[in-house]
Amino acid sequence: MHPTSSEVSAITIIVSTVLLLLFSSVIIYFLFLYQKKRFLHQKEVLELRETFNQTLLLSKLEIQEQTLDHISKELHANFSHLVSLININLSEILPQSTDTMKDNISETKSLAKQLLSELKALSASLNTDHIIHIGFSKALDNELKRLIKTKKFTVTSSKTGEEFRLRPEHEIILFRLCQEVLNNVIQYAQAKTITANLIYSKNLFRLEIIDDGIGFDIEESDSQRAQKESTGLPNIRKRAHLIDANVDIKSTIGHGTNVTITIPINEYTKGQKYY
Repeated sequence: MHPTSSEVSAITIIVSTVLLLLFSSVIIYFLFLYQKKRFLHQKEVLELRETFNQTLLLSKLEIQEQTLDHISKELHANFSHLVSLININLSEILPQSTDTMKDNISETKSLAKQLLSELKALSASLNTDHIIHIGFSKALDNELKRLIKTKKFTVTSSKTGEEFRLRPEHEIILFRLCQEVLNNVIQYAQAKTITANLIYSKNLFRLEIIDDGIGFDIEESDSQRAQKESTGLPNIRKRAHLIDANVDIKSTIGHGTNVTITIPINEYTKGQKYY
């Protein structure tokens, strides 16, 4: 029995529909594969770009550390030596001087001694090996003592919890980050009081640097940094990102600034304990 024309039409419609659905499914499948490959490609490009930026920043920091080490050695070897010679010459001149000159020479000797002390402290703060040897906590203490010696700031600090070391490269980056923060306070904040709080816990390290300066508008500073060619805040955030740290900056005009640096403690960041 031959199928009727209506049956043939129905079969044709069914077959056509199935083929159309199959064809559509194939197109959708290939579109999905294309989108997936495109997404993976974009992800790879972003990861490569991020890796490149991190490598570039690490290279810059390495070059910077090498430069700072060189400056540190020059300060210690040459400038400190010159200041010591000046002090020796002043000591030889002192007995032969008049009473009026003796007071001036003694004052100059005192200033030379102070300069020598400052040069040694500055040399130590620039020397990467020295920072690694004494650790971040002690290096930050020394930096705060240098601020106290200027007699321009009231500086206080506190430590909570059992101290431990971070990885050496992390401590170097963290210390340079703190130097950047303190430098911003010195140059722009017009602060009278600086407070540094270190909190050590099992899973977290937190550092707070607080000043009572004039404060600033963070959003405005971010939006205008290209015009002002400012790299302070971006540098702080980039350095923090390298050591898996979070930087929270809170500032109110007229009420100072609070910079909080938080680092999760894990196998990647943890060093050894203090002994």
